[in-house]
Order: sequence, then structure tokens, then C-alpha cells
Amino acid sequence: MNIVKECSRRALFWIIFVLGLLCILINLGFLYLLQETSIRVVNLSQSYARVSELKEFVHQIAMIMDVLRLWFVPISAAVFMIFGLLLWFFMRLSFGRMARKEGLDTLAPARGKSRKKKTQKTAPAEDPKIRQENDQRLFLHIISALQREGRLLDFFAEDLEEYEDEQVGAAVRNIHENCKKTLDKYIVTEAVVGEAEEEGITVPPDFDPAAIKLTGNVMGDPPFTGLVRHRGWRAKRLDLPTLSPTRDAKIIAPAEVEIS
Repeated sequence: MNIVKECSRRALFWIIFVLGLLCILINLGFLYLLQETSIRVVNLSQSYARVSELKEFVHQIAMIMDVLRLWFVPISAAVFMIFGLLLWFFMRLSFGRMARKEGLDTLAPARGKSRKKKTQKTAPAEDPKIRQENDQRLFLHIISALQREGRLLDFFAEDLEEYEDEQVGAAVRNIHENCKKTLDKYIVTEAVVGEAEEEGITVPPDFDPAAIKLTGNVMGDPPFTGLVRHRGWRAKRLDLPTLSPTRDAKIIAPAEVEIS
């Protein structure tokens, strides 16, 4: 809640309370004075009843007092109300300027949020060494999955010179199929650009150098026109698993020992 609004509400309450009490006291005093004056005027009129001019004067005074008694209370209440509202308005305006100048724009709940934010900001940052170890664990997990499903490391470790092309091709087909299933389990990819390979493309001025690599005769400023040599790959969805903290991440594939 804004501190200016909260203080304005409290100031309005106390202004109404104090001015209302003052208005009631003034009205009571005025009505008491009218009552006493009315009694004396009546007594005066009875004492000099034979003097016609004095009687007429007393009658006019009585009428004026009746009018005052009828209208003084509402008029005085309205005057006090207008005065109170003007006083409240100028107090709110003045306090608002002071609050903006001093930076007091929130109350305790908001300050609590500020303390939370401050606590979050001052919280100890993640250890770069631990972050690096986690990144290595995830990378080795992918390699481990490719080895487990497609025997990828076994294929790379083989000396292909000992095999014929037909044998290598047959092995590659099986490895390709199993590794593709493994990758599809963790990542969904899409092309960076929509154009097909060997198709013309216009590179806009605000292109991302990390997403589009320019080759060939690159001169001047974009936009550039050229041919798509490779559409690129981008991760559309990434679903990496949660790794066990107790398992040695450096073990890509365990040794297999058959017990006889």
C-alpha cells in the first residue's frame, strides 16, 4: 500500500474528528448564547411593553435570533467541512512531495518484500566449480546413454581398416537407429532457418551471429543475400534427467564381467 494514501486516510480521520468536535462545541456555545439573549430580550420586551418602537425592535431581534438558530448549525458545519477538506488536500499534497523527495513510497509490507529481494540478491551465488561439474555430468550422461543404447563409443574405438565397407555400413545403420532413438528421448530439434538447402535466403540486419554463420564473400553491412548451405539445428525441447549425486559421473559405461 502507498504510504501517502495510508497517511492521507489517517490525516482525514483526525481532521474530521477534531474539526467536528470543535464545530459541536462552537454550536453549543452559540446556541447557549442565543438562548440567554432570547430570555433577556423577552424580559426587556415585557418590562417596556408600552413603548411601541422598542417592542418592534425587540420583535425584529427575536426574528433574527430564530433565523440564526435555524441556519447557524448547518452553515457552520459546512464551513468546517470545506475548511477541513482544504486542509487535508494541502497536507496530502505537501506530504506526497516530501515522501517522493525522501523515497518513502512503501509501507512495512512492501519493505518486507524489499528485504526479501535484498536477501535474494545477497544470497550466496552458486559455486562455479559445482556448476562446471554439473555441466560435465550432464554431458557425460548423454555420451553414456548413446553408448548404452547404440554402442557409440565401441564403434569409435574400433579400427575400421579391418572391415569391408559393407560390414561398416551394416554396423552404422544399426548404430544410427539406436542413437537416434536415444537423442529423441532427451531432445527435440528443429531447423534454424525455414528455407531448404541450396535455396536463396535474405539475412536481415538484426540477425543473430550465433544462429546464422556467414561464409563466402562477406562484405559491407546486412542485409545479405545468399544460399543456404546448411539449415542449422536448434533445440526445440530439452528434457535432461536428474542425475544421482552418489554415482560417479565419470563412469560412462560400466565394465561387464560375466561370472562363471
